[in-house]
Amino acid sequence: MPDFTEKIRAHVVTVNTGSGVLIQPADADFTYILTAKHVIETAKNSGVYFSAEEIVVTKYNGEVIALQDRRICAVTDLAVIISNDRLDAEVQPAISKPQREDRVLYYGYPQTRRGTNQEDRLREYGGEVTENPENSFTLMLDGQPEWAEVAGSSGGGVFKIIGEDIFLYGVESRVEGAVGREFHGKVVCSSMSAVESLIEKEGIPKIYPVAMSSFIGLVERSFEYYNRTELPDNLNYLKGKLHDLANNLGLAGSVSPLDLYHKFRSGLLIRNSLAQDLYSTDLWISYLEYLIISCLIDDVQNIDVAYVNDNNSRRRFLYSADKGVWARRLMDIFRSDFRGLKRKGKVVISTGDISANMQVMKPTLDGIVPNIGRSDASELMVDAGITNPAKEFDVYHLTGLHRECILRNEHDLAKYYAGNDAPGYGPDDLMTLVRSLYSEHI
Repeated sequence: MPDFTEKIRAHVVTVNTGSGVLIQPADADFTYILTAKHVIETAKNSGVYFSAEEIVVTKYNGEVIALQDRRICAVTDLAVIISNDRLDAEVQPAISKPQREDRVLYYGYPQTRRGTNQEDRLREYGGEVTENPENSFTLMLDGQPEWAEVAGSSGGGVFKIIGEDIFLYGVESRVEGAVGREFHGKVVCSSMSAVESLIEKEGIPKIYPVAMSSFIGLVERSFEYYNRTELPDNLNYLKGKLHDLANNLGLAGSVSPLDLYHKFRSGLLIRNSLAQDLYSTDLWISYLEYLIISCLIDDVQNIDVAYVNDNNSRRRFLYSADKGVWARRLMDIFRSDFRGLKRKGKVVISTGDISANMQVMKPTLDGIVPNIGRSDASELMVDAGITNPAKEFDVYHLTGLHRECILRNEHDLAKYYAGNDAPGYGPDDLMTLVRSLYSEHI
């Protein structure tokens, strides 16, 4: 698992005598600093708040952030401060509601550490969610620290690690109980749903992962599986040509991950997957690969909503961040949303199974067919006339497709390279070959 320390340090800031956390709206030339509104109050319980010019926000490295505005929530102990400039903020917002017993990490700058070495000022508090009412949640902090050990951390970020990603669950608001009498190491936090409500009420840009703003920024990260060749440079030329194809599909002005998120939502996920998977960058990189391959097969030069809809009626993309053996998710796969997918449609799966076969073995599939056939009709999401999706649709794993179509042919594909003037080895010939390899299956 990656070390998230440096990433968190880059995002958790001091806000006057409290703390805060940076997060980036998907389409904006500024950044938000989320915090508890009481840390920017001019006097305790006054209901009067410092202006942006009077608020001092400082990063871990000592850099002071220039500010232009702040928005105060009338309902919750929450404020959104807006920076002058767009900052390097990559942490992703949580889409899932915190659940009881979830393990989380809370970060802030307690007053007791403000005068210490820079490396020691930021403190991590491990904790567990004990309550999760609407728009808030309560944490029991490990070791039940005293109030003085937490004071100054108000407004700090609460993070949840899922797989190899870290997501912002919300910001800390206050300690639970009366200080000096009944504080037992619990803190109350505002959830991301409260943040979203404030942002919507104020009419300012919403928060989505930056990667969801455009496919263009994901092109260079696509087809990384091709790097698993026996010889490292064998498929570099092919990758470059597929990236060129992607950049010429009009992705900048047509459809974005955010558009598709709003269009399909949970329809992009294998059934019983975490809603948080919709914010996974891996999902959108995989979908981009699927889209590029589909365009190559269909000889489409420009992507628009009409093509996405047409492609979705013939092929269906489904994702899960699950790193287990994908064949063990067949029941979930066939109970996913196939509405609008025509008979004999192709289903392309992407999961965290890096050793995935292109298709499940026939005995495995044969064992699933009766179970799906016995399912209650309400459990299946298919069009009228389709009774058993396990018999109607062919299912392929994207990783297995790459292995079967490309890696198994790497030495033939390596014969195509820049400067090869031999007849039949030009860029168009290469794309024709790749088209034929993938179209044999999907």
